[in-house]
Amino acid sequence: MQRRNGLFWGIFLLTFGVLFLARRAGWLDVDWHSLVNLWPVLLILAGINLILERRGNPAAFVTTIILAVAVPTTLFGFFAHDRDRDGFGIHWNNHDEDDNDDENNEDDNNDDNGNDDDTDNEDAYRSERENRRSDKIQTNTFTESMTDDTREAVLKLAGGAGRFIISEPTSELIKADTKQNIGSYSMSVDRDETTHVPTIELKPKEENHNFDLKDGKFENRVDIHLNEKPVWSMDIALGAGQGDLDLSAYAVKSLKLAVGAADLDLKLGAKAGMSDVKLDVGAASMTVHVPKEVGCRIKKDGALNVERLEEFTDVGGGEFVSPGYDAAKKKMTIRFDGGISSFKVVRY
Repeated sequence: MQRRNGLFWGIFLLTFGVLFLARRAGWLDVDWHSLVNLWPVLLILAGINLILERRGNPAAFVTTIILAVAVPTTLFGFFAHDRDRDGFGIHWNNHDEDDNDDENNEDDNNDDNGNDDDTDNEDAYRSERENRRSDKIQTNTFTESMTDDTREAVLKLAGGAGRFIISEPTSELIKADTKQNIGSYSMSVDRDETTHVPTIELKPKEENHNFDLKDGKFENRVDIHLNEKPVWSMDIALGAGQGDLDLSAYAVKSLKLAVGAADLDLKLGAKAGMSDVKLDVGAASMTVHVPKEVGCRIKKDGALNVERLEEFTDVGGGEFVSPGYDAAKKKMTIRFDGGISSFKVVRY
């Protein structure tokens, strides 16, 4: 079983790398969006593979290989293929920009004379696109002061593709540094009038972006530092990329973490008496670090998961507990719901 898992991830990463390399080299001309529409086939293949593996059927070897190729190919299709500009693009569009594009196309089709006005418009359009190009890095710092009456706090973080880091504490309630070449972030803080509990929301602004990644210069990094005094409730939703979330210095009462295709390292601490952690993972590799002094119960659900829970005892029903769980003064529950993912828990 372990060898088959290694085979899956080896072919998965190999296929993903070859696709990106081939696209960058201009070897592929495929309607990737049509592949996205075939995603239900992956569920069928996953179900067949799971049944064959449970029965010990040798045919599971074949379905594992097919899945290892089909999954990264379908994920690759989620990235938009910009045919007009021959680039590998990611798009955020609204109806206004679509209408503008339609009007520009209509003007181009109706302009048989090539007058100077249209030339100026085209130059302005190209200039605007160049201003959006990925060689211009924007940096921003967001802060919110800590107050003496803040006993609890809520953090809501949203992000697409990029790298997201939560690390050592700050004397402020929050200090966040963002660095990106496409778009920008916004932060809002809403304090409850009765409880004075602040809710911090950090997320990308809703802007129109149509950019080309064929030069590979994409930057999106978010570094967050929190105050260690409040008891935190966190709701984090990330897309693709990398996450280094060191929460060991914070008292985290609840954590909801949703990630797509990402490599995530999560370190939890022992400052809260009871912690509830919910992990909703797509095609990702996740490592969770849990303190040894905390009794940990893991409730796992998902189809194709590579799990490494060596120090935990399987109590049935997809549940695992750490040694000395019943006697532990502090406890933590981790609910893991994963798709095609690697899940590892390390006690430190």
